[in-house]
Amino acid sequence: MKKIFILGIVLLMSAMSVFAQDELDAFRFSQTDYAGTARFMGAGSSFGAIGGDFSALSTNPAAIGVFKRHEISFTPVVISSFNTESVYDNAYSIAHRVRYSLTNLGMVFSWKIADETSKWKMAQFGFGYNRISDFNNSYFMGGNSKGTSMTDDFIESANGTYWGNLTHDAEAAWETWLIDTLGGEPQQYWSPLSNHDLWLSKDIRTKGGIDEMNFSFGGNYDDKLYVGLTVGVPFLDYTMNAEYTERDLNDEINSFDYYTVNDRMHTTGVGINAKVGIIYQPVEFLRIGVAFHSPTFYNNLKETLNRQVNVYNTSDPNSDWEYDNVSKYKLCTPLRVMGSVGFIIAKRAFINAEYEFTDYSMAMLMSSDNYNYRYNYTTENKNIENNYGACHSVRIGGEVTIASFLVARLGYGLSTSPYKNGVANGLTHNASCGIGFRGKYFFADFAYSWRLSGYAFKLYNTSDVVTTQTQRNRFALTLGWKF
Repeated sequence: MKKIFILGIVLLMSAMSVFAQDELDAFRFSQTDYAGTARFMGAGSSFGAIGGDFSALSTNPAAIGVFKRHEISFTPVVISSFNTESVYDNAYSIAHRVRYSLTNLGMVFSWKIADETSKWKMAQFGFGYNRISDFNNSYFMGGNSKGTSMTDDFIESANGTYWGNLTHDAEAAWETWLIDTLGGEPQQYWSPLSNHDLWLSKDIRTKGGIDEMNFSFGGNYDDKLYVGLTVGVPFLDYTMNAEYTERDLNDEINSFDYYTVNDRMHTTGVGINAKVGIIYQPVEFLRIGVAFHSPTFYNNLKETLNRQVNVYNTSDPNSDWEYDNVSKYKLCTPLRVMGSVGFIIAKRAFINAEYEFTDYSMAMLMSSDNYNYRYNYTTENKNIENNYGACHSVRIGGEVTIASFLVARLGYGLSTSPYKNGVANGLTHNASCGIGFRGKYFFADFAYSWRLSGYAFKLYNTSDVVTTQTQRNRFALTLGWKF
């Protein structure tokens, strides 16, 4: 693949401990992928110094200070198409998925300050939600194992434990005869699948997102200084369904045909954060914006994992084993700092450039007080610190009035790699466009956005890396009313 893309070393389904969450979960749930209104998306999610759009309250709360009328916005139609290409052992695979979602519902109320002698002209209150992260995707990959197997991970997990005390993956492998004791030693194991060339495949589907409820307050001082505060309450919902298969195509293993590992992982939780921002307009055509986002604190994330292991044999009876595991934990995501500059052109157009800084090494996992076993996450937090670092994002967007009722928009975004120490290199690209129909009381906006990103999966701990590249196409429609 010649296109530049983000490369993340993601070890899905390879963790064998009771606590499935790790540094990858902390990173996944700390990332943002701002959606919201079609106007916001069409202009590249770049409104930090311009304001006047409900979704901008999730980036720079001072955007609410620009409102001078009450407004309701609703984005009932968001259709996203995902196309993911995967390469493993020179084998090429492709997966496609289409998802529907709601990304915005918001209300802003604006009041004139009654005191005519005060330079405070307006006060505002906003309430609603924006989607700030999207977990929807689909992957398929397959290739030759080159003599390794996921059972090697099962053996590593089981070694040193008496067979009667095995739990979770090790117990499932033992009960389905994927591993057995070695030479009568009750704490050492082997697998008949080791050192054989097997056909491996993995089908992964993820869905969900983070929808942030916003409570925003703002003010307008002399039409020059706009201030805002947003209290955010993000609702996290992430689901992963995956099927992993190892198949003996060469008929090298006696009585064995293939086995599957089917996973369903569901994570939910509610967090809280605070955002403050200002927009300063020194002259009529120029606005400057600054915003600060506190870390988001998730007090009680709940992860439920169901794993089913099924072994299919050619002569011996088939076997299967299933277990469930529930864990609860806390997560503190990194803080964010944003700066932006906007130019207003003859009151008919604007251009806004926005910069965002985040240091993902500041994310932290913690044990939940409500869980019956306290785990300190020392290893996982050290991995966060070692593997992740600063990420720089730039978003540029603009809007121009074509006719009294018609506007057009364009946007582009670029994010650097958040990985350090040579773990990965790459960029994320976003491009967008849109049109809007604006009347005195009613408006309708349409947007199209394109995103290019990628990851590198390991099917299990000892497997080769699978490189993937995802192109996402998104279409959005927003309806709104001013009064």
